[in-house]
Amino acid sequence: MKKILFLMVMSVAVAAHAQEPPPPGKMDRMPGAPGEPRGPRPPHVEALKVAFITQKLNLTAEEAQKFWPVHNSYMAELKKAREANKDAELAFEEQALSIRKKYNNDFKKVLNSEERVNTVFKLDRNFNDMMRQEMMRRGMPPQGPDQKPDRPAMRKRIMERNQRDTTLRKN
Repeated sequence: MKKILFLMVMSVAVAAHAQEPPPPGKMDRMPGAPGEPRGPRPPHVEALKVAFITQKLNLTAEEAQKFWPVHNSYMAELKKAREANKDAELAFEEQALSIRKKYNNDFKKVLNSEERVNTVFKLDRNFNDMMRQEMMRRGMPPQGPDQKPDRPAMRKRIMERNQRDTTLRKN
């Protein structure tokens, strides 16, 4: 069952990647450039997130069918809260906490375990951190809400940690 779900997710990722490239005029501006609103995540990144969370939570097909609509509405509410509180970090954090509390019960109904619900919140954070690290590794500009340039010392530590982790996995 897990293999079937994984194959479905991967086929969505491949189909999203096989889409036609945008017209040349669309490539002139980067959506994450400072001062410009960011667009939605590319479909292949969303497919990676779905595969990552599905695998880490060991979701069955039935659980996944119930889980993803709840998760998508949770993420949409967080996005609205971020947009409403762009300049007020504390206000956003308070609103995000209330959203997490609200969805805690919804996730618990689907996942039947407080531990798995906590894992959902951790996995969201971990996935975003992984994407941020990968962007730094590729030398792409930061795309966080504050658009601050990354600090060289922090970047160096993250790169060294990733290198160590890769070396450990190979052994």
